[in-house]
Amino acid sequence: MHPDLQLFYSDARRFTLSTPVPHCSAKCPDTVTFYLAARDLVLQSGWHWLGYLYSSPHVDINLWKFANLCARAERKVPGLGLRYIKELGYLGGPERNERRYEQMLQLFAEVFAIDKILGMTWSSSAQFFFEPRGENGLRPEVRVVDGGDAYNFEVKAPSLLSHQRLRARASVQLPVRITQEFTTSVQLNNSDVLLPRDNPVKDFLVSADKKFAGFSRDTGANILIIVWDDFIYEPIGSLLSEFSGLLTSNSFHTSGGAPVIYENIDAVICARQMNVFQEALAERSLPDDRLDMFSLSRNPLTPNVFIPTPWGNACPTFISEGFGALMHNDERLQVIAEYRIPEYIFYV
Repeated sequence: MHPDLQLFYSDARRFTLSTPVPHCSAKCPDTVTFYLAARDLVLQSGWHWLGYLYSSPHVDINLWKFANLCARAERKVPGLGLRYIKELGYLGGPERNERRYEQMLQLFAEVFAIDKILGMTWSSSAQFFFEPRGENGLRPEVRVVDGGDAYNFEVKAPSLLSHQRLRARASVQLPVRITQEFTTSVQLNNSDVLLPRDNPVKDFLVSADKKFAGFSRDTGANILIIVWDDFIYEPIGSLLSEFSGLLTSNSFHTSGGAPVIYENIDAVICARQMNVFQEALAERSLPDDRLDMFSLSRNPLTPNVFIPTPWGNACPTFISEGFGALMHNDERLQVIAEYRIPEYIFYV
């Protein structure tokens, strides 16, 4: 264990934690250590979005799970769990700063996704690398080398607060680009139209493609993970809309009149998790029978989505299964509204 964490193993507080969480005890030494270390970093950082929860004498189950995931990450990739809690501590400071809040959600998205990656059914000889440096100097989130195969993963999460507020008061939403004429006609009759949130998705693809380009294209796969909220049709439509989808021949992202191809990306996973973090931090009930904010949905009607690129290498099924994701064209999704790609939505 890292020297910065050693003192917490003899910290008397570990034996006096008062909590309704039955598995929180000194029998989980690494998790207790990370919980106490994270708590101290947060409470010493000035005003923090988690200050209230960490000040409580009762251990919040979601913060306990965060500590547990930090401990698991530390065992797989030494230094990674410590990095997580330090990043959380750095987000203290200005009172109620929404940019810090969004950065915290993005940190949790990274912890969530990387934990799912580390927990996949790799062989016992698999090697894990956090932010490995490619030949072009860029660093994807995680690289896993398992036998002769190498898998690179990049995790992205948008800033959604402003978009969520606009969505909540919009009378009409245009989830995908159709034509400028169509958009203009809708805007003429509706002053509060919510336009597509597709530019962040495009930026995620561009960034991931560049990072993956620094590694040889041998056996294995390169996967982009986009962590969104429950309005999962937004990233799905941005990627697959027949009018302008970024992974289609009609992509709105073009170069020299031709659609841009993200040739180093083999698949995209869209995970509906951001709103789960928000509900947890507001101490509200979690959706879809989740045990904590890092758990996958246990509702068969709200899976994550796996989207292979038209040009990419095939990915083993344990990757999609590790994220609780169904193929985007799975017949089970075709009857669920959130997974279909609407041209427009009228809110009443």
